[in-house]
Amino acid sequence: MLTIENLHFAFDEKSILKDVSAHFEPYQIHGVIGPNGAGKSTLLKNICRIWEPQGGTVYIDNADYRSISRKQLSTLITLVPQNASASFPISVYEMVAMGRHPHLGRFQALTQKDREIIEKALQVTQVFNLRDRNINELSGGECQLSVIARALATEAAIIMLDEPTSDLDIKHALIIMELLSDLKRQGKTIIINIHDLNLAERYCDTITIIHQGKIFFNGVSNDAFSKENIQTVFNVGMEKITQNGKSFLYFYRP
Repeated sequence: MLTIENLHFAFDEKSILKDVSAHFEPYQIHGVIGPNGAGKSTLLKNICRIWEPQGGTVYIDNADYRSISRKQLSTLITLVPQNASASFPISVYEMVAMGRHPHLGRFQALTQKDREIIEKALQVTQVFNLRDRNINELSGGECQLSVIARALATEAAIIMLDEPTSDLDIKHALIIMELLSDLKRQGKTIIINIHDLNLAERYCDTITIIHQGKIFFNGVSNDAFSKENIQTVFNVGMEKITQNGKSFLYFYRP
């Protein structure tokens, strides 16, 4: 269970997040949407303490995350960044193995249990056959799946993803969203920043809309995608179209 309470974050004296409060129940996929620059990525970085908020806090199972060491926090919550890559040569296996570092002591080598967890993460994300490849030689979809495997190797209960389907073809976007659905059923809590509103509407249990650094909406998906919400936040029109028993969102310039 994750609760954000009155979170405030500013960069160079410019407020990015303004008294943000939200609640995320476990074992669900929570979508975070909003225009570019609304503060979505900043929110995720504050939740996992890559950046420290200037006000407010985050509670994980009712514990203030400032009372949790950063190493322990890394075993509870993990972030898959947008367009992840490595600045040096590293294999997919080595990348995924980095997910075990929070569980190891200083200079401690991987145990047999660690290796079993790594291999399972590789198999679940369908990149086991790529384990010896350089991460930077993979396609965008393969790279994103490899970084999700690293997140799984941490065994964190809460997995956050920053635009994991951006710049991917629809096949890999669907593979990733279906993988997240499987992880939810296996007991993970997913928080995902996502631009594709049709994917958000289809896969997410709840939607949080961030607008101008504030929470504009936080609730179930069915209520999030109203014409009024989309018009106000994105300044576009929207129609919900149903065909052959399936619905999709159609957007247009008013």
